[in-house]
Amino acid sequence: MIIDNVVLKLLEYSTSKPKIEITWDNNQTSLCEIDTFYDTDNGLELHDEGYEEYHVALVKEVTNNKYIEIGIGDKRPVIIKLADTGEVIFNK
Repeated sequence: MIIDNVVLKLLEYSTSKPKIEITWDNNQTSLCEIDTFYDTDNGLELHDEGYEEYHVALVKEVTNNKYIEIGIGDKRPVIIKLADTGEVIFNK
């Protein structure tokens, strides 16, 4: 199972679930809340070559209630800050 460093960092906040400010690689920012964590895969069958499992974080954008999976795919945070303090908790 693959667990990205950003997911490991967000797991540290899984109980308190603070609001976080995420900066993406296109310099856009999102104000989000940590929703949950779960296991997923890359869509291949279990016995197919190239099958991989991932542990991902699901966050919800506060402004539009859109959910974003973090830990798989192309959309990866560059910086994550705690919204209330500005403390950087993840920096790519």
